[in-house]
Parts: sequence; structure tokens; C-alpha cells
Amino acid sequence: MGDHHRDPGAPRDHDRRGHHQEGHRQGQHHQHRLTRRPSRGPALRSDAGASSMEWALLTPVLILVMLMVVQFTMVFHARHVALAAAQSGARVARTAPVGGGWEGAATAKAERDVRQIGPELLSDLTVRAGESGDQRWVEVSGQAVTVVPFMSFRVSQRSQGPIECFRPDVGDGLACDPGAGR
Repeated sequence: MGDHHRDPGAPRDHDRRGHHQEGHRQGQHHQHRLTRRPSRGPALRSDAGASSMEWALLTPVLILVMLMVVQFTMVFHARHVALAAAQSGARVARTAPVGGGWEGAATAKAERDVRQIGPELLSDLTVRAGESGDQRWVEVSGQAVTVVPFMSFRVSQRSQGPIECFRPDVGDGLACDPGAGR
């Protein structure tokens, strides 16, 4: 417990930490003899250089992870470029007058947009246009730029919308019929 209940004149047989003080009185110091510990077998190997070895093994993994992040960012960006070009081509296709030739105008617009927005972003570019019922569509596909070797990603985006038809004020006919642009 504590020393506050003992007789102040009584000798102490424990120090403040509870250790026995044998043969020690106030003012006396105990001298310790330095002894060598017995050997525990062969000396343990040093850890010197372990940190640089860990970095040497970890660095290629970190570089690969960073390259993969860049690769997926480029694929994501390529998808956006393809979608923007497909939407631009689909706008041309939807508003084109009745008759042939709208496919060429729509695909040309989509190709121009890809070349303008990201000329090196999509290779092996394919642009298709078509019509189904009262809908016209444009599809843009291509190979996204490769950052990580041996990984390739094909990107394809499609945009479609209803054909915009002019309805004359006189009569009940339509200026465009479904399939008239074929």
C-alpha cells in the first residue's frame, strides 16, 4: 500500500516501487557488476538493406497500378468522345430531310467530331448509321488508346432518336413516311 501510515522513524525495507532494499541505507549506493550474457547461438542477420529490397519489389506493382488507373481513365474518356460523336451524328440523321443521303451526312459528322475532339484517342474507327421504324441511330466504335501493354479495349456508343417530320398545315399527310429515307 502506501508509506503514509508507517512510523516515520522506522527503517524502510522496500523502496517506492516495492523492491526490496537489502543492506542499503540512506546515502549508500549499490554497485552493479557488468557481466556478459552467454551467447545464444549464431548471430542474427542484420536487417540492413531490407527497406530498399521491399521498395525494389513494390515499385513495379505501384507503377502497374498507376498505369492501370491511367488506362481506365483513357477508356472512360474514349467512351465520352464516342458518345458525343454519336449524338452529334444522330442529330444530323434525325433532322435530315426525307430521302437518301442522310446516312452519309450523319456518319461524316460523327467522324469529324471524333477527329476534332480526340484524334489520337480512338483508332480503328467505325461509324454506322441506320433507321428502325420512326427512329434513326448512329453508332461510333473504336479501339481506345493503349497505355498498359497487352490490354486493349473496344469502345462502342450508340445514340438514337425519333425522326423529326414536318406536318403540313393543309391536308392530313406527312412530309415523311417511316422508311422513306432508305
